[in-house]
This record gives sequence, structure tokens and C-alpha cells, in this order.
Amino acid sequence: MNEAPEIRETSALLKIDVGGKRTTRNENIWSEKVRDEAHLSAYPIALWFAASWWRLRWEFLPASSPTHSWRMAHELAAAGYGYVWPRMLFAYDGEFIQIWATQSNPESNAAIRYLVDAHHGIPVMEYERVIDGFLSAVIARLEDVGLKQTVLRELWSEILDEREDRDMSAYRRLEAMLGFEPDECPESLHSRFSSLIPRAGADAIAEIAPICAASDPEAKLRSIIQFADSTGIEGKVDISVDEVCLNAVPWERGRNLAHQAREQAGITGGILKDGDLCDLLGISPGEVFSAAATSRPPLGLSIRHNGSKRSKFLFSKPHPHGLRFELARHLGNHLIAKAEDSWLPVTNTKTARQKFQRAFAAEFLCPIQKLKEYLEDDFSMDAIEDAAEHFCVSEEAVKAQLVNNKITPGVTYDFFEFPYSTQAKCV
Repeated sequence: MNEAPEIRETSALLKIDVGGKRTTRNENIWSEKVRDEAHLSAYPIALWFAASWWRLRWEFLPASSPTHSWRMAHELAAAGYGYVWPRMLFAYDGEFIQIWATQSNPESNAAIRYLVDAHHGIPVMEYERVIDGFLSAVIARLEDVGLKQTVLRELWSEILDEREDRDMSAYRRLEAMLGFEPDECPESLHSRFSSLIPRAGADAIAEIAPICAASDPEAKLRSIIQFADSTGIEGKVDISVDEVCLNAVPWERGRNLAHQAREQAGITGGILKDGDLCDLLGISPGEVFSAAATSRPPLGLSIRHNGSKRSKFLFSKPHPHGLRFELARHLGNHLIAKAEDSWLPVTNTKTARQKFQRAFAAEFLCPIQKLKEYLEDDFSMDAIEDAAEHFCVSEEAVKAQLVNNKITPGVTYDFFEFPYSTQAKCV
């Protein structure tokens, strides 16, 4: 174990809570005792939070398997220093810092095993308040014992200065969204993204960045720009709804807005015909459903013309049911978009905006009340297949509606399984 003075002077029995669950609850293999706290040191955690601050605050969960670099910046195990840390993961989703915790591998030979699974989303301002307070407390403790010049103090002071500098803060945010450590993002890539903000909008860049944060981000960005410049289908969204309650979580906002949109559009039945759905976007169903997909673009996209209600639509789904779902996601996207947003992406990422879109589309096309009436408490595979055909959605959409509305068991919008396997070491 490292006996540096910073480690020794901040050693303590630590407790970590996530959404009311004690993630430090552990079993000591040798004593066979279960405790809520773990004997750890606050310094390594504080140093890890400081070193990873920009990426933890602004980098999204990757669309594909996470890289070693991503895991080092987002998994608490990377705090290192020889301690056995709880298996915890942090990722930004556009509104919240999502935190997952999972039990220790039962086959681990570690002296302690953590026993709790948890997930909770913390509003970003609350996350900043808690982490700022924790780091300040650790630095104050070190200063009290005469350790005034530490790596942590120097690093945290630099980060606070960057956060106060508007230009530097914007630079670091984009850098982190693209998956880079501070000062490691290629200047050409950063410039290309920055120059696209006036054209696409800042919110669009935040949705596109996770798609590009891969092995060749410049190539991915070029393909997206090329897709945006291609010929699409011209349409017009001429429906409006009341403001959505911003205090609700994304999936609740999506569901509630779908109810409003159906009411505003005068949709009373359960089934929404292709023609009626396309009418809401001002496009022709023949033009949409007859277009043969020659490639699989990385996203769907609608581009508004000079802040008007008219837009160009570019679709990514070739299958009719998938395309209907994408059409509904585009509609929901338009209903919540800010006036200054030009590009409105529809992606497969796990950002808050995409969660909203999926919840909106599911409820708009397959209202849970109508679905329950149709199924009549029969949740067999045959019944689900029939319901999918009836509502013209995929079977997965039907299953998701049942799970998310807590009618059948499963992982819901408000609880996510650990996003990927953590069996491989990240340090």
C-alpha cells in the first residue's frame, strides 16, 4: 500500500451513497464481516475526480464499446493506489451525470467484495456542487496537516481557473465530448467542430460528438457533413404544444409530450396510419417509404431552414416499422427544439435528448393505454407479435412500452443495467 503522506493523512472509513444506496457496503473475506464503510483514502479519489474533471462532466457514454482511455476517465477503479475501489462508473447524458455501481466479481480474490448494485442520475449542477465540496475538503485537510503544496491542489487550482475562463471552458468542453484528455485533441478536429456550431447549433454538436468519439473522428464527421449536404425530403412541422415540464426526467417528458401531440393533432384511436404520421411532418408517405436505402448513415437528421417551420429530412432506417419510429422521433425532436437549433439529430446514443425522443415515439405510435386494451393481459410472444403488427411498430417497441410502464418486468427507462462488462481491468 502506498504510504505517501497525502495518502496516509486522508485515510479514513469512507461511505459512498448513490441514490440512497450505500455502494461501499462490503464483505471482508478474512473477517467475514459486512460493513457499510470501506477503509480507503480520500486523496486518490479526489485526485482522480480532478484529473478526469472535464471528461466526467462533459463526455457521454460511447455509442460502441468504451476504449481504455474512456474507462480510465470514467471508472472509479482507475483511482488506483493499491486500493480495492467500488465498481462505479460515471457518464454525462446531457442533463445528468449517470452513476452506476455494481457488485464485485464473485470470483475476485480481493480482500473485500462490494455487495450493492445501484444506479442514479444526478443533475449536473448538483454533481458539481458535491465534487467541488469534496475536493475542497480534502485539500483543506492536507493543508491542516502541513501539506500545502500537493499535486491535487495545483491541479484543482488550474481546473477552477479554466472553468472561470469562458473561452477555455468552451474549448475543454468540446475536447471532452470528443473523448480527449486536456490538450490532446487535434487542433484540426477541434476547429472543424467549432466552425460547425454556427451552422448546426450547439445542441446538435453535443449530440453528434458521441458518434464521432471513436477511432477516426474526423472521418466520421466528414461523413455526417456529407450526409447533411445530401438531398433529403422537404417537409414542414406545423403542430405546436405547451411547454414541457423541465423538472421531469427525459422519458416522462417524452411520454407526456406524446399525449399532448396526439391531442393537438386530433388523434383519438390507437393506430396511426402512415399517411397521418407523414402529414404531421408535411411529407409524402410515398416519397418516404418508397425511397430505397443505399447505405446506413450513422444518424437521422432534420435540418430547419432559417428558423422557419420548414425542414429537410434525412432518414437512416430502411425497415418500414423502424422508419415509422424514426419519423415519430423527428416529430418529437421538432416539438422541443430551441429556436436557434438548425440540425436536429436522431441517433442511437444514450443522451437525455435521445431518451426523450424514444419515449415520445413509443407513446405516440403505441399508446400504453391502447396497448393494454389490445393485449387484454396476454403478454405472450404471440400476443406481442400481433400487437406490433396492429400498431405498426417493432416487437421491441411493444416490449419496451410494457417494461417502461412497469406492466412486465425488465430494465426500465429509470433504471439501466451497468452499460458494459467490467470484468477486464481498466488499470
